[in-house]
Amino acid sequence: MAILLSLNISDMLVVALVYSHGMINTSIITNYFQFFVPSVVIMGLFAAALDTGRRIWLAIREGVVQYYLSLPISLEGIVAAYMLAGGLAAVVYSSALLFVMIPVQALGLIAIPIQAISNTLILLPFLFVLAMGLSGIAATLAALASTHGEYFFAYQQVVQLLLLTFSTLFYPMTKIKSFFPPFVATIISANPLTLAVGAIRDYTFAGKPLQPIYLLDILAASLPFAIIGAAAYLSALRAFRVKGKL
Repeated sequence: MAILLSLNISDMLVVALVYSHGMINTSIITNYFQFFVPSVVIMGLFAAALDTGRRIWLAIREGVVQYYLSLPISLEGIVAAYMLAGGLAAVVYSSALLFVMIPVQALGLIAIPIQAISNTLILLPFLFVLAMGLSGIAATLAALASTHGEYFFAYQQVVQLLLLTFSTLFYPMTKIKSFFPPFVATIISANPLTLAVGAIRDYTFAGKPLQPIYLLDILAASLPFAIIGAAAYLSALRAFRVKGKL
């Protein structure tokens, strides 16, 4: 965790500060550093959630699944444990990144209003659901590439590229709409990472009043991935129990 935190902090302090000199536009972004810091938090949550897939793949690859199947636990219980653990680990890690904002705020690089604390506490359960959805994506990749490690990491890189690039983590939606056709902009706006980083920017860093409809959008964008991932992993476990291998 310390290594991952240091990597994310370096992104925050190096990338944001460097980009702020070339990308700032007073009509769109007045402080790119403050715009990018929430992106680092969500990228940390994203990376921690995707690690669930690596652990699932290793369990299948190294035969740990056989041990799981010998325990007096249902397959549904194993799947639920992985999904909950992946979501919780991602939220804990992203929360650690939020705590890093305290010394950064003291340096005067960002300004976080007091009411942001209550907003963040309300957001955490929704970020947990988002993390479970991302864990579901990772579980699906692990189930699809359970016998070939190189396939799993290739799939993971493709998913990371698509979800991170086609989001508002690096650029505001107004800038995206000026370069992409409307249907692509619509897809980007529905990206769960776009919704999550927008919530962090508006409700944590800007301290705006929470909008329930926005929180429901995060749930609607995240739950399908969690359900699909749980179903894929459950199917892989059932095949493993029947065939003895995948």
